[in-house]
Amino acid sequence: MAIVGRRGKYTGEVPKISHEELVDRAFTYLKFSIDCSVVFKERITSTSENPDAIGFRGGFSYLIECKSSRSDFLADKKKYFRRDPSYGMGYERYFMAPVGMFEPSEIPDGWGLLEVYEKLPRQNRQVKKTKDSKSFVERKLQNEVSYLVSAIRRIKVSMAVFIEVNNA
Repeated sequence: MAIVGRRGKYTGEVPKISHEELVDRAFTYLKFSIDCSVVFKERITSTSENPDAIGFRGGFSYLIECKSSRSDFLADKKKYFRRDPSYGMGYERYFMAPVGMFEPSEIPDGWGLLEVYEKLPRQNRQVKKTKDSKSFVERKLQNEVSYLVSAIRRIKVSMAVFIEVNNA
């Protein structure tokens, strides 16, 4: 398990960060901090779950849901794939929000929390992991595959794979 920068009770003002900016930061976080080779943001597909950002690296998926308001966070808890995590996507799952919007204890079991700061003292990073995600081994892999196939189809990538069988 990674070392996580736990924080005490946040007493500062919650930064005003738009959902769009959070999604951009989630994309950047997946690309450069998690080192995902394929990253999507706000892609609508035929799957029931359409994450704000999802990245893939080495056969694993990392999902980030961005929340710029408490009401959005509370509404999200009602979705069936949140109530039963085996229907959700993401080997690791995170909520991303402005620092202080949620306490780490409010985040659902297994989910991690990424908090966005305007500036961190003595650091250039603006995203800080304050709660680790567990590994969701039981998840809806079919939705992840459908998501990838939909993305490939939309960018009009045409590929043919030929397998040579050696009957020796």
